[in-house]
Amino acid sequence: MKRYYYIICMLTMLIADTIIAQSPAEWSVQFNIAATLPPAAGKQMTLGFAGAVSGVHQNHLLVAGGANFPEALPWKGGKKIYYAGVYLYKQEKGELKLVQQGITLPESIAYAAVCTTSDGIVYMGGENEKGISNKVWMLKWNQYKQELACIAYPPLPIALTNAAATYINNRIFVAGGETNEAASAQFFELDLNNLSAGWKILPAIPHAVSHTVLVGLTTETKPVLYLIGGRKKNTNGISSLYHQVYEYDLHKKIWKEKAPLPYALSAGTGVWYNLDQLMVFGGDQGTVFSQVEKMLAAIAIETNPEKKQVLINQKNQLQETHPGFSNEVLLYHANSNKWQVISTIPFATPVTTNIVKWNDAIYIPSGEIKAGVRSPHILKATIILKNQ
Repeated sequence: MKRYYYIICMLTMLIADTIIAQSPAEWSVQFNIAATLPPAAGKQMTLGFAGAVSGVHQNHLLVAGGANFPEALPWKGGKKIYYAGVYLYKQEKGELKLVQQGITLPESIAYAAVCTTSDGIVYMGGENEKGISNKVWMLKWNQYKQELACIAYPPLPIALTNAAATYINNRIFVAGGETNEAASAQFFELDLNNLSAGWKILPAIPHAVSHTVLVGLTTETKPVLYLIGGRKKNTNGISSLYHQVYEYDLHKKIWKEKAPLPYALSAGTGVWYNLDQLMVFGGDQGTVFSQVEKMLAAIAIETNPEKKQVLINQKNQLQETHPGFSNEVLLYHANSNKWQVISTIPFATPVTTNIVKWNDAIYIPSGEIKAGVRSPHILKATIILKNQ
């Protein structure tokens, strides 16, 4: 009888363990300000940048380039200024410490597609005061010589800004973006093992889009890419905002639509997290953005000076009182094809920035936090996962 009782107890414990192991994971994301960028060269104030290049090499975090409005907001006549300055940080006792400032990129640049590779940080395209670029650069930090090597890589087939990039299997993929004329649906691949072959043109993405997120991951069966959200400016000046998500099979070379985002989202930032999971941090749901575009369209066709000024004032007020962007952290499970909200960011949430996964943490350097306004902060996200 005691033997049967013992067996029943053991079976009960095994069943309980199985239930716990299969219960939904509890997610917690803790945020803090890991560092604040110092003022740019020759500047007194710390403004931060939109569209900066960021990544990790030789265990150093690099933040470089970007753009801001140092004199005045754009609707008050402020001019956008592009930068080439580089900031380098290292981790010291759990904190970020600035170790280098004063070196520069080959030229000023903002809104480039960026990814961290095993060899260094690669940025592609972008824009500056000269216009949109097709240049590609590999950045390598030599911590012994304290030097940044900037190596020219094969240029993109076309000039692009606000495109998305990701790195997987020693290949770089670039999707969408904006040309001088319109949003792009082109999709490119660069094999880092065969640079002499240059960029390969792949099957076009399902629709033209800029300000999208591209994340690569390997599921249980295959390597795939995910194209997430974004927007496209139409000929009438009003943008289409997307909540669609597409999966690209690297073996079959085909796109397939997946479960959509909970809402339309552009200019967010995403990263592969673990196994079949990826995360999207923040982004613009487009409410104010769409209102401003519609008012700009109305201003363009209004011929009465007094009515035009009223519209201009209303548009400026919309931008002045911009509430900021989505602060939600979204998690996507590739195997179950489901999205869930797992956390909120307790700080002003930046867009038009690049997320960086470094050791056990995720960093979001600088970025735009409301219309025309940048953040100088580098946010750190620490993921805590229970019941898994």
